[in-house]
Amino acid sequence: MGADGSRSVVRPAVTGASRNGYFREYPFAWFGILCKAPESAPELIYSNSDNGFALISQRSHDVQRMYFQCDPDADPNTLSEAGIWETLQSRVPGVTLKEGPIFQRDVLRFRSFVASELRHGRAALVGDAAHTVPPTGAKGMNLAVADVVLLARALRTMLKENDDRLIDAYPDDAMKRIWKAQHFSWWMTSMLHQLPEHNDFDQRRQLGELRSVVDSEAGRTYLAEAYTGWPFD
Repeated sequence: MGADGSRSVVRPAVTGASRNGYFREYPFAWFGILCKAPESAPELIYSNSDNGFALISQRSHDVQRMYFQCDPDADPNTLSEAGIWETLQSRVPGVTLKEGPIFQRDVLRFRSFVASELRHGRAALVGDAAHTVPPTGAKGMNLAVADVVLLARALRTMLKENDDRLIDAYPDDAMKRIWKAQHFSWWMTSMLHQLPEHNDFDQRRQLGELRSVVDSEAGRTYLAEAYTGWPFD
């Protein structure tokens, strides 16, 4: 089983060298910090403001993880702590962030990848070896666990019942979920971030899209269902 991450050495044995997979890179990144501070809000905050995107999330009651959109070539060590807090605060209007010492900072590039094949003979791919998604939709770990559940079920049926149907179906079963997650991650990313080519029309269209989600029970239901993960057949 290839569960060796996005730089997988098992992947070429499954996909072959000629067609490794499907890839997309986005023209922005997240500047991320970990800080020692109390929670600024009881839940996640996704913000698409006039000053750009920010995400305020919680690791624990006294450790917080926060991000803001930045250039993918940004150096995380050039901004001062005061500059980081000023940028974050400017992107969450209406919320007063609770600040604290920053003890980790990094720049997270945005990439999407899906391997062209998930199984070849006795080798199968799961997790980041099979796919990566932008972090906006929080689907990376969700997808990896789903891969393992599907593959474990298939291996158990093959080894205990001498039935190959589920292992043969594993690539198609996993791919259905993977591409749904790719779409959801792309949708969340495109709805919440500013692209270099965006003009005033694009920004107002984004706000219309956001209102179409939050003002609609069906829209909120779809977002919640996709964010938490789809049931297995």
